[in-house]
Amino acid sequence: MSIDSYDPCPCNSGKKYKFCCHSIGDEISKISHLHETHQTATALQLLDRLKKNHPDQPLSYITEAQILMAERRFEDALKPLEQCLEHDPDHPAAHSLLATSTFLALGYKQAQKTIYTALQKCAAIDVSLATPLAISIAIALQMRGFFLAAREHFALAMRVASQEYKQNLFMNLLEFDGDDQIPYQFRGVHILERCPIENGDQQETFEKAQRLANLGCYRLAASLFKQLAEATNQPTLWKNAAFCYAWATDEIQAAELFHKAATIEDDFAESVELETLAQLLDLNNTGDVVESVEQVYELDSLSKFLTILEQHPQLLRGNVPPPEQEQELDERTPVAYFQIIDTPIDMESKGEDITLENVHVVIGDIDVFDADRQLGQPGLVRLYAYEGDQLTTAEKLFDEALGEQGKKECGLKVVEQDDEISSNPLSPIPAEQWPLFFRWSFPQKMPIIKRRELEAQQWKKLISETWSNTKLAGLDHKTPQEAAGNEERKVALTAAAYVLDAQVLALGHFLNFDELDPSLGIFELPVLSVNESSHFNTCSSMTQNRIPVKELTDSQLMYVFNRALLIRHPRFLYDVLIEILNRDECKKEVDLDRVYSTLTEICHKRNQREEMLSWIHQGQENAREQSENAFESELQWKMRELSFRLEDTTDPNLSDFMKQIWDQYGKKTPQIKEYLKAFAQAFDLDLPWMKAATLLDQGGVPGQTTAEGIWAPGEDTPDSESDSGQKLWLPGQS
Repeated sequence: MSIDSYDPCPCNSGKKYKFCCHSIGDEISKISHLHETHQTATALQLLDRLKKNHPDQPLSYITEAQILMAERRFEDALKPLEQCLEHDPDHPAAHSLLATSTFLALGYKQAQKTIYTALQKCAAIDVSLATPLAISIAIALQMRGFFLAAREHFALAMRVASQEYKQNLFMNLLEFDGDDQIPYQFRGVHILERCPIENGDQQETFEKAQRLANLGCYRLAASLFKQLAEATNQPTLWKNAAFCYAWATDEIQAAELFHKAATIEDDFAESVELETLAQLLDLNNTGDVVESVEQVYELDSLSKFLTILEQHPQLLRGNVPPPEQEQELDERTPVAYFQIIDTPIDMESKGEDITLENVHVVIGDIDVFDADRQLGQPGLVRLYAYEGDQLTTAEKLFDEALGEQGKKECGLKVVEQDDEISSNPLSPIPAEQWPLFFRWSFPQKMPIIKRRELEAQQWKKLISETWSNTKLAGLDHKTPQEAAGNEERKVALTAAAYVLDAQVLALGHFLNFDELDPSLGIFELPVLSVNESSHFNTCSSMTQNRIPVKELTDSQLMYVFNRALLIRHPRFLYDVLIEILNRDECKKEVDLDRVYSTLTEICHKRNQREEMLSWIHQGQENAREQSENAFESELQWKMRELSFRLEDTTDPNLSDFMKQIWDQYGKKTPQIKEYLKAFAQAFDLDLPWMKAATLLDQGGVPGQTTAEGIWAPGEDTPDSESDSGQKLWLPGQS
């Protein structure tokens, strides 16, 4: 190893290399090379010998554990780390790796004691050694749905990391906070608040709990905060205890304490926020769910199977997305996909007669996998559907489509599926959320705008009628209608509306409170009281949405703008963007292209078509004023406008708009004409001018397209290069 004798030892003991593992450095270097060249067995054999000859050198134990962890042999990695700690009980890196391996092998709850020991040992010598542990926990907990705990462990990793890793960790936090599939109340910062405590011993206990929480020892901190809360009954202490339990993944206990804090909190808005967190955690841990069920079949004849299924009017074949580049070697990609719908679709129809009463409902999915002869794996069919009527009907239609004869011809037979290796992609849905969940299918020729109008009607009905009459656990299994008018349930009812707000956002819609039944008496929470000295860096996402943006100074507005763009709650973000555009100084500080495109997206979700088009036109005007890349930027806006106009193929201005793009941009960027032809074909548009123009075009003119998307004469470039170089925004791209 080319390490200076007085550099820190690579085993991360905190000692100098000369006084720690210097004597085995060369052997470790050779062993690491063996592992890197996939000679892991030999490397491990040499490490065994090295440990026997130099039992007091930590680097051999650390290296063995790292190799085993790299091979995902987490349980095997525990032994060398425990051996290392027998020789050096305070070795921080050994504690950190032991905690990481234990967590990955056994889970957070079983590894908790080991994790807390590691965090405290690292803090005593080099707290940055806890960074890999914290980030491993954060990623795993996010995947398992412990969102509050995951977010706090990302923040913990940021707190303990050395400067060189902070940028990557910051990006992890940004990605988490921008994930709209996570309830927005779980995203963003949550802090442990201080409160007046007169008793000296209790104040000392508070400080100890705060220190433990800062280290990441959340259950220990939770226990102390709960002890203080029981002694003083202060809502802030119940709240702190609840957050620490949530960060320790004990969401059931956390929900209980959030409920309790909400009942004794005097401030109505704060009480609603606490109750909202409690209800969301209750939903995250409810056993009352609608489960999805997977049926698996082996298949002998793929072609025969596909031919039979394609003939059934309620089994619609869809497009299979291309496999991901980073796909695991043992993952199989479906070669065909079908939707199972409740009633036959007339595929030639334009959907004129489709209403909420007869819309086609998707009740199941079928993935089809070809056999893998090299691995000896048979063809597979996976049928997914939610339990109840949908599953019963889906299975009935599947059997009906094939018939006994078809099953024999295809060689179809049921496979007994182990639940632990099920690949079912449909997540369980809380029973009270099930009435909000719908999946529809439409004829291909039905205008997108009509589909969106139907979806808007459905959401209006679900929010104003269905939800009002759905029994909710947060209301003691009463409906909002039954809870309305009861002053004692006002907090819980308002919180239930904010839970609904999070749910519909995850389902692609968003709630306007005036959509709720007025008889429920539910209103948005009152705005915060702010002044020039107000700071918002400790505001939760739910509190942030109450900020009165018109009352902010320019600097305050810019800070809130950046936070709002990250969390992306549409109601609040819209207000922030409008206020930005009303202030000349703020407009100079922002990317106006992003502002106009975000407003376009929000209005598109709201089905506010005219306002959406007005923001697109302002985006185009802004693009024309740019000195750099004005042509490309304006063209991107034109294509964005086209994608929205194509949603309504009856738009009388659509043909002229497409001709404008053809004439204005087609000469400099010839592939635009190909895109327009493709759109005309896909949307079945009758455009006489395009046919005439195509006849006049001289085919086969040599040329090439630059990275900026501009065509220039010369030799043709290969298609692959042209495709990879184009940067134009197209419908369907984000």
